[in-house]
Amino acid sequence: MRNRIACMVLPLILLSWGSAMGQPNAATEPLPEFNQIVLNLIKEYPTDGTHDYWWPRNGESNYDGCTRNLFYRGKQVMDGESQGRTYCCGLTLEVFLRAYNQWLEKHGGETAAAFDADRWPRFQRLWFVIALNGPGPSSAVEEFGIGRTLAFEDVRPGDFLNYWRTKNKKGKITGHSVVFLDWVRDEQGAVTGFKYWSSQGSTKGIGERIESFGPDGGVEKKYTFFCRVEPDKGKK
Repeated sequence: MRNRIACMVLPLILLSWGSAMGQPNAATEPLPEFNQIVLNLIKEYPTDGTHDYWWPRNGESNYDGCTRNLFYRGKQVMDGESQGRTYCCGLTLEVFLRAYNQWLEKHGGETAAAFDADRWPRFQRLWFVIALNGPGPSSAVEEFGIGRTLAFEDVRPGDFLNYWRTKNKKGKITGHSVVFLDWVRDEQGAVTGFKYWSSQGSTKGIGERIESFGPDGGVEKKYTFFCRVEPDKGKK
């Protein structure tokens, strides 16, 4: 994901961030239901370049970065692209919406929805990030009452993450929208980065990658925003 404002990811046991030394501690609770739905969904997506990465230039396309047309409460709310190409925030929002629709089917259907379809544009705008170094998904789920921002030590596989990198050697700041999979640690057990799922050019679209915290284009910790979708909180 480039530094544009508009868009700007599996194990059941996660080693989480320790408060003092960066030492992970085992999280033994079962994954939240929504997280498990997310993890099951992302397994369905091919990682062979079928859904290549494409960030359109101005005027090239109005597609939403998703693999298909998507619907919420009977209304089409996102436009796919004819070749099924993707970009990061569009793909993570697609996964969120598919997971949310599945969750609704299990919990009373539309009567359990937190908001109407006419409010979707606002939700999508927040998810796609309103400002440089902004939180993205966490701001969307918090404003709509269906989730919360997480501390590092609370993150689990299937949570959503929007992060920003430090300036690279060209002086650019870039960000990315992803589904979190796991922490990455050094030989001493300290957390150095994380593994995620999203769409990016380096994997020819959908795939898994690792990012590390640090300077010169590494992940900026203070602009790393994890969130968990908790749809029960938004039931009408």
